[in-house]
Amino acid sequence: MNSRIPMLEALRVHLQTNPLPLHVPGHKMGRGFPMDAAPWLGQALRLDLTELPGLDDLHQPSGAIREAQELAAETFGSEETYFLVGGSTAGNMAMILTACRPGESIIIPRNAHKSVHNAIVLAGARPTYLYPEVDRQFGIPTEITVQEVRRALEENPDAQAVMLTSPTYQGICSDIAAIAAEVHGRGKLLLVDEAHGAHFSFHEKLPVSAIRLGADLVVQSTHKMLGSLTGSAMLHGKHGRYDGERLRTMLGMVQTSSPSYLMLLSLDAVRHEMATRGRGLLDEALEALDVGRNEVNKLSGLTLYEGKNITSGVDPFKWWIQVEGLGLNGFDAEELLRARKGIFFEMADEAHLLAVFSYADTQKQVNRLVEGLRFLAETRADHLASGAGKRNRPVFPQPHFRLEQAALPKDALHGLRRRVKLEVATGQVAAEPVIPYPPGIPLILPGERYTSELVEYLQGMKQIGARFQGTVDPTVEYVRVLE
Repeated sequence: MNSRIPMLEALRVHLQTNPLPLHVPGHKMGRGFPMDAAPWLGQALRLDLTELPGLDDLHQPSGAIREAQELAAETFGSEETYFLVGGSTAGNMAMILTACRPGESIIIPRNAHKSVHNAIVLAGARPTYLYPEVDRQFGIPTEITVQEVRRALEENPDAQAVMLTSPTYQGICSDIAAIAAEVHGRGKLLLVDEAHGAHFSFHEKLPVSAIRLGADLVVQSTHKMLGSLTGSAMLHGKHGRYDGERLRTMLGMVQTSSPSYLMLLSLDAVRHEMATRGRGLLDEALEALDVGRNEVNKLSGLTLYEGKNITSGVDPFKWWIQVEGLGLNGFDAEELLRARKGIFFEMADEAHLLAVFSYADTQKQVNRLVEGLRFLAETRADHLASGAGKRNRPVFPQPHFRLEQAALPKDALHGLRRRVKLEVATGQVAAEPVIPYPPGIPLILPGERYTSELVEYLQGMKQIGARFQGTVDPTVEYVRVLE
């Protein structure tokens, strides 16, 4: 087991030279950083450096960064690993730009993250959609089956690659091993957005990472479920079926030429942490979560998603909590717990809360959420009587629209457009995406045609206070459509 942290070693050596920084960044190792904020960052400002002799170059690594990436590949089970300072977004874009040239086809989940759809626009590719199974009780898309992948491959034999999202936002995994066999049997690449699964390689009670199950390229947001800084991620590659030279070119195009050394250090450090202490940390957190789940299951009106029919596993660090049995919708429950108990959730929807734990959470943090949920269950009547819950917000089921693709996303995005009221958009072709955020999954994409059902759903989402991205008008009173 390698106990070194090459990025930290290189930065320490640099500081020992008592350097005079006649280079960017302009705060000059913290001296010029805004004084009101400087105490919050402390000594970290001395490490906020640029590509200097001895500190290596992210885009042509030959020293500390190269060694750190090689150690990461060994730790996470890949053949090569690239550090990302633009999050999984950069990795998703690089994967798709590597696999597809303009006009070529790629098969993706309809509920993929917006970065996947944006990458298809940039690539000028032609998307074909996979549709996940749906859990109607909990209102969420679940796994992509191997049968669904086979259908898409048979209908689109010219597709260059298949891309999956596994785990989903709620932690649900698809059968990557079986899908990889199907995809590779037809000579295609398998790409996986595993943004929420960076911890999978470090405990046997967790689902197995896609890079160990046969995927060719896998993106992981190490900042989401491990301990690196926000916006840092890793891209893992294996099996040599992809064009490695093209991948490196695309990474250079989608990543900044001025990478943050604080982010790079955090990636190297979290790799070291997981290699040396990861299983023990995860073990303690998993034990605490088991205790917490048992306590929540005793509370009337609350139901935790268990994924009992998901053969490939569900991440126990994700709690999808159904609250409608309390007479509340998820937005009101989130607002109440935030205001009264200081509990901040990853997201809320019409009937649910999503709590995301990590190995950093102990029994103390789990117990605090359990007590908050107990408070919610015991005081719901008082809350409703106070008028806080009397918003007459309708509850809408999770959408599962299959929309007509009337134009390529790239063509629709660059076409002539006009602005129309949402209520008259039925039959029009979208010129912009409409993306409830979180979780960042588009309901309609450029090139797809509005239906009356979708318009009605969006109007309902507006009523219950959903936030949107992708639209010029954030209130979605107006949407842009093709002329």
